[in-house]
Amino acid sequence: MKKNKIFLLVFIFISIFSLNANADEDFLKNKDVEIIASYDNKIPSDVTINLKYTQHPNVYDYVFITARSANLRKTPETNSESNIIGKYTYDSKLKILKKIKYQGNFWYYAQDEKGTKGYIAASVVAKRNFRFQMALDKIHSFENFINTSLNDGYRMASTNTYAPNPNHENLSWERDKYGTSIDQNLIGTSDNGEKIIIPDRSVIRITKDMGDTVKVKALSIPEELTIPKSKITSYPNIKKGFRKVIAIDLQNQNFMVFEKVNNEWQVISYVYSKTGIDSQLGFETPKGFFTIPTVKYVMAYNDENGQKQGSARFAIRFSGGGYIHGTPINEQEEVNREFFMRQKEFTLGTTTGTRKCVRTTEGNAKFLFDWLVKNPNKSSNEQHPTEDAYVIVF
Repeated sequence: MKKNKIFLLVFIFISIFSLNANADEDFLKNKDVEIIASYDNKIPSDVTINLKYTQHPNVYDYVFITARSANLRKTPETNSESNIIGKYTYDSKLKILKKIKYQGNFWYYAQDEKGTKGYIAASVVAKRNFRFQMALDKIHSFENFINTSLNDGYRMASTNTYAPNPNHENLSWERDKYGTSIDQNLIGTSDNGEKIIIPDRSVIRITKDMGDTVKVKALSIPEELTIPKSKITSYPNIKKGFRKVIAIDLQNQNFMVFEKVNNEWQVISYVYSKTGIDSQLGFETPKGFFTIPTVKYVMAYNDENGQKQGSARFAIRFSGGGYIHGTPINEQEEVNREFFMRQKEFTLGTTTGTRKCVRTTEGNAKFLFDWLVKNPNKSSNEQHPTEDAYVIVF
């Protein structure tokens, strides 16, 4: 009997604690609450998932903390400390269920990884999500661009303007009207004389051969442009029937990996990432449709003084000095490598912060490397994809 009483008291305590640990969901029925949006955290039903890399996020609609710290509350009110049911640091991520407006302020009804639900002020977070359908739409547009170009008798190629610059010397900040920088890229001329920049390794259709120059069309640029013929390459050969695409979403700081199986595009991986930001040492990650000329086991990088700073593993080059690669580790961090990797990977899926590259976890970078290169020459750092593969940045 005594044991039963103790069990009952423990059960009551746990129940009360559980009730107190979550938000007042009935608050959403308050007549003063305006529900702005609801999130089902589901992949669209017409997107086929066939995961080959399983270390993926378990939410698709989320926010991350943009303040030094932020509170999750039982109700969307800030007038009481007892209202707080969770505290989170910068870059922490929460699954979102609804966005509401209450007393003139916006809030998210959210859930942390432990299952605690509450209200968090929209002013201290930024929203992210995985845009699977938009990525698929980009792939279909790219397929159509290649197929119709070849059907109409045009030759396909890619721009080739990359010049390695490991010491970050004489970086050029000139931009065109679309915001693309000239550094490591190519200036083209439109029919009305406008100068427009085509990123390195952009896929192009050659519409007219004029001797030393060619007129070309890139899918990501509205205008046809005239460029030097010496700045194009036929490697890798662009043809119909490609099966592999990495689609990078700059706005949401994540990317999705697609493979075509039995004439159907399937998502085989989706992960958080981090992309480029203008800085003393680099640039924003360019948008466009790119070939993958090479991949490397190890990509070294230097500091602002030209001294070796560190390296990243399993690097896939797609535009200029822009690579998709695993978590970079400085030489001084190697002594506690796993600790620093965890710290850096925690920031993926939040804000920009690289020198142009697209950062992912080392595990996912290795998965991509093995997916692209089936029979590597292990005596060489540099490898080539076994079959056609492309990177789409949007």
